[in-house]
Amino acid sequence: MAKSNKKEHIFGPLKFPDTSSKTTLETFAFNGDCMTCCILCDSSFMLPEQKDSLLMHMFKTHKFVIADVDNIACLKSYADYWRTRFAEKPLPYFCTTMLCDTDNGSGAKEEYFLLSDIVPEDKLLREGLQKKRLEWILDVQAKERETPISRSCIMCRLHFEGRRADYFTHLHEKHNLHLGSPENLVFTDKLLDAVENMMEKLQCIFCEGYFKERNILKEHMRKKQHKRINPNNKSYDRFYVVNYLEMGKNWQEVQDERDEPDVLDDRTDWSDWEEENVEPKIVCLFCDEGRSNFEDTLDHMSQSHGFQYKDICSSYNLNFYQQIKLVNYIRLQMYNLKCSYCDKAFGIKKELLVHMTEENHYKIPESAVWDQPEYYFPTYENDSFLCHLDDTQDEGNNLLDADLLPDLRCV
Repeated sequence: MAKSNKKEHIFGPLKFPDTSSKTTLETFAFNGDCMTCCILCDSSFMLPEQKDSLLMHMFKTHKFVIADVDNIACLKSYADYWRTRFAEKPLPYFCTTMLCDTDNGSGAKEEYFLLSDIVPEDKLLREGLQKKRLEWILDVQAKERETPISRSCIMCRLHFEGRRADYFTHLHEKHNLHLGSPENLVFTDKLLDAVENMMEKLQCIFCEGYFKERNILKEHMRKKQHKRINPNNKSYDRFYVVNYLEMGKNWQEVQDERDEPDVLDDRTDWSDWEEENVEPKIVCLFCDEGRSNFEDTLDHMSQSHGFQYKDICSSYNLNFYQQIKLVNYIRLQMYNLKCSYCDKAFGIKKELLVHMTEENHYKIPESAVWDQPEYYFPTYENDSFLCHLDDTQDEGNNLLDADLLPDLRCV
């Protein structure tokens, strides 16, 4: 039974990614620029130069927003995948709906669509693209190791023919210029070109100040210990493999996690510790009754409310993610004192439960009501019921269509 009242879901103001720095890791994930189409129409944009234009176009023309877009390893592949999927099913099937005020001051609201990794398929896509980009980066690094370098030292003009690792070792040992561990470097020719270009412009690679003569620059770098690149200059992030390891994390965030002190002292004697074994109650979906055992909770729901949870999941062939949405939908309806089947509102919980019993409404409505992305969010953050859902139906079932995921090296 479909609900007649359209609900408003407002998640706060929309926000575009910070564009203060035009250089991102994605910029250098391809060997050159690439043309891509808007996800929802045939308008074309050149990436990465017109990335902001593409995002603004989708926002203004289609009322469509991609969450955490800077964390997407390959925006072109991401757009190509979702363009195919949106041709199969409408936007509300995948996206969270938001209502935002219009700019004309009329007080009317416009419907926007947010695509984020809260949708399992989107999360798998982002992780798959991240993995493919890392594989591509490691492949580039391996080829660089096999290819000899032939260039002069950027400090003393000594000409090198041989391994790149030896070249960087020379810079470090002879000139105390440390550009990074060879095992962590990629696109090394471009890195050396960037550093050499700054030196030729008589610019310090750390403080990025300019000097009148090369000798004055070298003396400044020696005295100030500026023989290293500026860690706050994001344009260098593309040259270090560590920045490609985890989605949305650069080397600083990875290092901060590694440098976090252990909370516990290894020398502390915990032999007299006795853990207080307090199991959280698994609360019924309809009333306040809770049990320590999941099966006992299901028995209560069956006996007290006639709600056969496992039979319903089996008859409707609900997968793990659909169960999550169903549970969160029922929880939210009960919290709002509304019947989970007919959506009728009541003043107190007792009247609601009496209505559901008398009308035999302890059943689920049609899937269009509750099988929505908004119900991936739990109503209660400590809902133990969600921890016991059966995900065996999803074993071996990949939500992501692998045929739609292109190879980054073919882009």
